[in-house]
Amino acid sequence: MSFKLPVFLVLFVFYSQISMAKARIPIPYGTEEKIIKLVELPDTEDFQLEDGTYFDIGSRYVKSHILWLSYSNTEPVIVGYANDGESYLDITQEQLTEIAKMANVEIPTEGSVSFFDKIVGKILLGILILIILYGLYSKYIKKEED
Repeated sequence: MSFKLPVFLVLFVFYSQISMAKARIPIPYGTEEKIIKLVELPDTEDFQLEDGTYFDIGSRYVKSHILWLSYSNTEPVIVGYANDGESYLDITQEQLTEIAKMANVEIPTEGSVSFFDKIVGKILLGILILIILYGLYSKYIKKEED
């Protein structure tokens, strides 16, 4: 009985490795709309929405990603940032200047992209690609040289 358990475990591990090698692992990729907060507006009636929540000034852009790492971004646009972080209000330049005067804040003229989406994602993707290329090089080309 004590001999059957280790044999069963070895066979189970071997079988699971074979089935994992056949399985296809989905790689997440696509586009995603992101809205980041730029300027905090005071919570007054002037900046209150119909549902009772308040809005701030944000930047909206679309990022293209693979493995959740951004490799491309669209040009950011200044929008009204709803506090849920998923919805926004389209705001014209005239409305922005009026909001800046009413709230006594400085609103940037251009939107911005988060640091992670702008730089870090591209660096990490580059490192990942270099690791993959090195692995392929060491697997195929070094074997041919030997």
